[in-house]
Amino acid sequence: MLGEMERWKQDRESGRFSKSCECLVVRVAPDLGERITLSGDKSLIEEVFPEIGDVMCNSVNAGWNHDSTHVIRFPLNGYCHLNSVQVLERLQQRGFEIVGSCGGGVDSSQFSEYVLRRELRRTSRAPSVIRIKQEPLD
Repeated sequence: MLGEMERWKQDRESGRFSKSCECLVVRVAPDLGERITLSGDKSLIEEVFPEIGDVMCNSVNAGWNHDSTHVIRFPLNGYCHLNSVQVLERLQQRGFEIVGSCGGGVDSSQFSEYVLRRELRRTSRAPSVIRIKQEPLD
C-alpha cells in the first residue's frame, strides 16, 4: 500500500494525474414516461442545453437550485422535449464521455444514473455569460 501511495504522489506531482475536467450527472427514472434530471454547474448545463437558459435564470427559489452556481436534479425534460438517448447523444457531441453509471430500485422507483466528464480545454472555453433575472415592475 505504501508503494501505491508513493506512485500516486509521483503521478500527481508530475501532472499525470487529475486533469481538470467538467462533470455532469444525468438521472433517468421511468416515472410518468421518462423523467430526466441533471446535476452540475449551471453555466455548463446552459452551454449544452441553451433552450433552458431562461428557466435557470428565473428560478432562484426552485427546489433544484443548490446554490448560485450549481443545481441538483434539474428537471430537464420538464422544460425541453428530449428523451434520455437524445440527452446522452448531445452531451457526447459536446465532448463528454460516460465515466460511470449505476442503476437500481424496485417496481415504481427504478432509476439509472450516468456520470459524464469532459476535459477542460484551456483555450477554447468562452467566458460564462452572466444573465440578469428579469422581473416585471409593479
